Amino acid sequence: MTGRVIRFPIADPLETALVAATELDREQLEQLRDQVAALLAASCPPAVVKSKPERPPFLGGLPQGPRGGGSIEWKRIRHGDKIYGPYPYLRIRIGGRQRSIYLKALAHATRESATSDGQVSPSA
Repeated sequence: MTGRVIRFPIADPLETALVAATELDREQLEQLRDQVAALLAASCPPAVVKSKPERPPFLGGLPQGPRGGGSIEWKRIRHGDKIYGPYPYLRIRIGGRQRSIYLKALAHATRESATSDGQVSPSA
């Protein structure tokens, strides 16, 4: 390459580089391409941004905790000598307190899928 120096203004170096590249011949453009490819290979790979997983539809209008959606706990309810359940509850920390929210939509979906598969009907 010739002893040509290209100086980039601070404002927009990419635009200046593109304007300067229009003045190069084919051989110089190929050299520039090789040098840019070497720079890209030597630079750090772009940071991968992790997207949040999509919330299930049965958690639709429910609150989210500081770390996300909490966890689902299956509880059995004791009433006298009888035990009912299991019932799904969303366990979540809101305002420094642990909360438990009944997930009616998940309970009904679980019951419908269990009865359509020919299993014993869960009490939900």
